Amino acid sequence: MNQIGWLINRLRVMSLSEVLFRVRRSVVQRLEQRRVGAGWQPQPAKTVQPKTSLLGQDADLISRWGRQHQLDHLGLDAYLAGRINFFGHEPLDVGNPVAWHRDPVTGIEAPLVFGKTLNYRDDSVVGNVKFIWELGRHQHLVPLAIAYAVTGELRYREAIAEQIDGWIEQNPYAMGIHWCSALEVSLRLISWSLVHSLLAVRDGEEGLFAAVQDSASLGAVIYQQAHFVRHFLSRYSSANNHLIGELSGLWVACQVFDLGEQGRVWSNFAQEELERESGLQVHTDGVDKEQAFYYHLWVLEYLFFVWLVGARCNHPFSEAFTSRILAMARFLEDASPDGGEPPQVGDADDGFVARFQPTWSPRPYRELLDAIASVFGGADDGNSEKAFWYCAMAKTDKTPYPVFEWQRSYPVIYPQGGYAVLGGAGCHLVFDAGPLGYLGIAAHGHADALSFCLAIDGEWWLVDPGTYAYHSDSGWRSYFRGTSAHNTIRVNRQDQSQIGGAFMWLRKAVAGFEAVAEENNEIYQIVKGRHDGYAAIGVSHCRELKLSAAKQQLEIVDTLKSRGRQGKVAEIYYHFAPDVDIEPGPEAHCWIAVREDRKKRLVI
Repeated sequence: MNQIGWLINRLRVMSLSEVLFRVRRSVVQRLEQRRVGAGWQPQPAKTVQPKTSLLGQDADLISRWGRQHQLDHLGLDAYLAGRINFFGHEPLDVGNPVAWHRDPVTGIEAPLVFGKTLNYRDDSVVGNVKFIWELGRHQHLVPLAIAYAVTGELRYREAIAEQIDGWIEQNPYAMGIHWCSALEVSLRLISWSLVHSLLAVRDGEEGLFAAVQDSASLGAVIYQQAHFVRHFLSRYSSANNHLIGELSGLWVACQVFDLGEQGRVWSNFAQEELERESGLQVHTDGVDKEQAFYYHLWVLEYLFFVWLVGARCNHPFSEAFTSRILAMARFLEDASPDGGEPPQVGDADDGFVARFQPTWSPRPYRELLDAIASVFGGADDGNSEKAFWYCAMAKTDKTPYPVFEWQRSYPVIYPQGGYAVLGGAGCHLVFDAGPLGYLGIAAHGHADALSFCLAIDGEWWLVDPGTYAYHSDSGWRSYFRGTSAHNTIRVNRQDQSQIGGAFMWLRKAVAGFEAVAEENNEIYQIVKGRHDGYAAIGVSHCRELKLSAAKQQLEIVDTLKSRGRQGKVAEIYYHFAPDVDIEPGPEAHCWIAVREDRKKRLVI
């Protein structure tokens, strides 16, 4: 019954053309399932060969790396032993050789059936799909490739070859959990492109092809993955960050590997679509339309990565494309307190386009922003390891780079994205008066209209609690997306918008700014927003924030107007950081928020 209810809701948010498209795609999938069952696999017209290294021929690359960085031998040794760090947790046993279909958390083995028919949302069938997919992205092979490029120790190259050979053997075309999603296939292609380029630093242009047992089989699987992505791109209401990621993997593979005439056709197609989607999915003010800060980060890294590859391969992207990258980076810088990370607005799945260290990055925003500032700021190698390798990819004289300039100022308003950033004197506030999300399902947005987060001296005090779970716990999934999980007001215990499924909204609140102003010689910064999420029950909500950084005072005025005589319940929520305690104040209706060090306090 839950599945039927989900299907009904999904149909409600689809246009007729999308319904017809999905019917046609279902027919195509069934035909392909039959062909694959009969032994068919797509094959390249000629043997796939290496085409381009993303790192070029830089004789000084390794010595420069050694002046700034060193290998994490403990993490690398764990990788060699089959223990991999996922999402910052303790390393998990993935087997040695790797069991590619086994979830390392639950031990459940996903069945080797036609991938497009596999219900990856069912934990009882595949286990925790986030972990098994993270393993299948092969991003953990990149640090091993760096170790080989740096040291020349064959054990690292042999481990890479063994894992890729094992993956090819265990994952025939279109079969199993690693052939469910075109996005996962694309991320694997990006990883293989980086691994190939790193091995080529020491072994020459053959790179990965010289390491595996059968280079022809490797080339055929690269072609098959590119073919799969091209034919199963996310479309219509699913054409969000997934589509940009899929196009990125397809385009990068076509630059790094020679896929023949078909590869050239795919390359032109993917680059044109990336140009188009960068304009469709990102507001001109630089805010990603999914209204989820981590997916903003995802999309930014995809666009930046393909921009780097385009510069390296002499297939540059347009000035408008470059401007989107710089505008997106400015938004993240503006939303982040000095030295910190932005709040956890909207969904987050904690993934990366590329990883360069065995341990999980604790500061993904800062690493990517450092890389962008380094490349567009003309720095040699950046500070973080991600910045180093992205700078190395960018080292070419073929494309002049624009300059990324950013300077802190308050207030900053993003009228299209729907965010206002207020602050000064160590205070930093992000106010959300933006849309729910992108396209008909608004998959990664939260019911957080008129919520705000507050940081003091770089530390968040009032927070957005984030995401918690996607597939594994529907109750908590709904809670963390709901209005009561955000620093705003809930009426009649209803969410501002109506949930229709784990990645779907039905009725969507419309929010926006009413006024943004400065007064009293910039002593006060004022922002005012409203939303219509409770119009169906006759309630409107308007919120005004008035911040005086000089006085260290924030005034919040909520105005609710109600039609009709029926009584209504309004609840106001504030969510504090985990290390903030709330204590009774000296008088009624007063509270004191203090951190563990008790050096600062908020009087509420």
